[in-house]
Amino acid sequence: MTSDGPDKKRGWRDLVWKPHQYNDRKVIKSGSYLRSFCPHCNAEFSIGNVIRLEVTNPDDQIGMVELSPYLNVFECKTEIRLPQGKEVKDLRCSFCHESLVVPDNWCNLCNSHVASFLVGISNSRVPFFICLREGCHWHDISADDETQIMLDDSDEW
Repeated sequence: MTSDGPDKKRGWRDLVWKPHQYNDRKVIKSGSYLRSFCPHCNAEFSIGNVIRLEVTNPDDQIGMVELSPYLNVFECKTEIRLPQGKEVKDLRCSFCHESLVVPDNWCNLCNSHVASFLVGISNSRVPFFICLREGCHWHDISADDETQIMLDDSDEW
């Protein structure tokens, strides 16, 4: 006979394993669709199966770039030339035309500038950072948001 009351016998795991906030995080799996939004005007970037943004290449040409809205799918289409391995000069909202570049924030892989927009996760929106160097696949969320969310390709795996 077992008891569900306070005198219930507990196993060693119940005594040793202590819950921690990192155990309760939502894991965003690779391939998950991420709804994306402008941090300035709140417009939604995700239109169908693309995120559509304005881009300025190293030669100061301005055009549109379409990125995949799926986590860890690195497809990119553009109407202007983006040289492989080169950093784009600017990435902007296609609605309000405000820059998405984050000053004094750098890619953890190649040390290039980064841009940020909001992604909808559960019932909240969190900043999502991407590298501005063509071909670099680095992306991240803020350290504060890592207490609630873990990306599928996290170093913690």
